[in-house]
Amino acid sequence: MTTARRLDGYTLDDWESLDPEPGHRIELYQGRFVVSAAPATKHQRAGDRLQSILDAAVAADGMEAVTAVGVRVSEGIGYIPDVVVTTEFVETVSVEVSSVALAVEIVSPSTKKSDCLEKPAAFAAAGVPAYWRVELDQADGPTIYCYRLVDGTYSEVTTLSAGTVGTVAVTGTVSVTFDPADLQKRR
Repeated sequence: MTTARRLDGYTLDDWESLDPEPGHRIELYQGRFVVSAAPATKHQRAGDRLQSILDAAVAADGMEAVTAVGVRVSEGIGYIPDVVVTTEFVETVSVEVSSVALAVEIVSPSTKKSDCLEKPAAFAAAGVPAYWRVELDQADGPTIYCYRLVDGTYSEVTTLSAGTVGTVAVTGTVSVTFDPADLQKRR
C-alpha cells in the first residue's frame, strides 16, 4: 500500500485504488483505513455457502449475491461485507450503496464491534433495506439475526437458529428457506 496520508482523510477513490497484500482486508471508515486479517476458512465457508443460497433466490429478479465486494457507503466510508445482494451486475471492485438490497456480515472476534454497531448504523443511514449478522460461534451452531430498515433504523424481523429450517425475506419479493447449520456442515 503506497497511498500517502491525506490531512483531510482518505477518499473512496483512494480506497478503491489500493492493492492490499494477500491475507488482508482493508475498509475505509471516517477517512481512515481499517486493516483486518482475511477471514478464516470457517468464516469464508459460511459466506460462500450463504452467497450460493442467496444468489439462487434472487437471480430471477435480476439481482445477484456476491462475496467480498466493496460498497461505497458514503463519503469517507467504504465497507467490504461478507455477502452483498445487489441490483447491479458486479464488474468492478465496488458498488454504490444505492444498489445494495442486503448486506451480510459474519462476525469475527476482531470485527464484532464494527459488525454489531458501526456497519449497521452506516448501512441504515445510507438506506440499505436489509442487514443480516451471522454469528458462527454460538453453542448450537450458526445464528443469523435478520434486520429490515424501518424509519431509518434496523428492526430485527427474525432470528434463524442452527438446527431449524427457517424462512426469511431477502427483498420485498424474494424469500429464502434454509437451516443456518448448513453454512458449516461437512458435505
